[in-house]
Amino acid sequence: MKILMCNKFHFIHGGAERYLFDLCRGLKDVGHEVFHFSTQDDRNFDSECRKFFVGKPDYHKEMRGDLLSKIRTGKDFIYSFEAKDQVGRLIDEHRPQVAHIHNIYHQISPSILDVLKKRRIPVVMTLHDYKIICPNYKLYAHGKMCEACNGRKYYQCFLKKCIKNSWHASFLGMTEAYTHAFLRSYDVVDRFIAPSRFVFEKVLEFGVPRGRLMCLPYAIDLSGFSEGGRAGKYVVYSGRLLAEKGLLTLLESLKYLPGLQLKIVGDGPFRSELAGFVSSLGLTPRVELLDHRSRAELSVILCDAICVVVPSQWPEPAGLVIYEAFASGKCVIASDAGGISGLIEDGVNGLLFEAGKADELAHKIRYVVEHPEKARAWGKNGSLMIRQGNDLKAHVMRMQGIYHDVLNLRSKDHA
Repeated sequence: MKILMCNKFHFIHGGAERYLFDLCRGLKDVGHEVFHFSTQDDRNFDSECRKFFVGKPDYHKEMRGDLLSKIRTGKDFIYSFEAKDQVGRLIDEHRPQVAHIHNIYHQISPSILDVLKKRRIPVVMTLHDYKIICPNYKLYAHGKMCEACNGRKYYQCFLKKCIKNSWHASFLGMTEAYTHAFLRSYDVVDRFIAPSRFVFEKVLEFGVPRGRLMCLPYAIDLSGFSEGGRAGKYVVYSGRLLAEKGLLTLLESLKYLPGLQLKIVGDGPFRSELAGFVSSLGLTPRVELLDHRSRAELSVILCDAICVVVPSQWPEPAGLVIYEAFASGKCVIASDAGGISGLIEDGVNGLLFEAGKADELAHKIRYVVEHPEKARAWGKNGSLMIRQGNDLKAHVMRMQGIYHDVLNLRSKDHA
């Protein structure tokens, strides 16, 4: 089968890309052809389709320009004619049978869905965030959960300045949401895939038809990890560095845990501010800020970890880092926000705490530190869970079934 994968990043930007590239390798291993459509970037992995990739605009820079620049950028942000033209050229050359959409917003835009509809190519879409129901994609604004746009009340995004606390950015997000609602852009998607029960229930509540929606948790290539058997030396956070990830809660918890070492693995726009907090709190000797690491490098770091902490305050859709921790035989302490809480069975493979509560998080970490035998047992339980339910080979078989289902469905529609 020829499969077109569409995602705005063609390098490891976050968990969505880790999953995407694992899935692509798994599909290729069983004989499928995979073609990528993305944006140009110096960090991109190699691709035979790179000549079709669209230019990657610097929205932050262009939005600070003159009025004409803002209008032009805003138009492309909502509906990119360049992406529409380029994906058409890719399809003409490679003739994919099915398209799998991931994160396409802004840099690519849903304009490509019009091309797929015209060419009668079945479409599957994995929901790595909440963009199809929430203009700022997070269901989180100004430090708390936000569902004000339910019922397509996208004007709430503007009134509440939900995007970067900016009138202009929020107006653009509102306009984008109303445009694609009017165009019915996502009607072309044959199957939406939610990576967690939380995402499934939430998008269903917001109006995504149940008949086009299914829940299929992420999978992970287990070959890149080994279960660490050594005594833990430090706590690990791994992921994007964003304010809503709860990193300040994690740092604050350290004041209750004298001597505990923390490794923060990742990169993102919150990095410089985070480094400032580490310094101002006097935590520099105890906190190591590492850049993004490859899977092999991350595996080595996790091997010596006491546990992995996922302190997110926004409702994470799934939390691939939890899969990576379990694949390494490490227990997880996570907040009770969003889809991540569905992966943690409290007292079985880790512990849950109330999002934003630094003292409660500290209590949970202290318990794990003081009970290493339980931490090891919970890590083994997590490893068993991930190896039985989230193995990549089994996931690829499920995905093949989905592709065949939408192909058959589309064939019947045009019979």
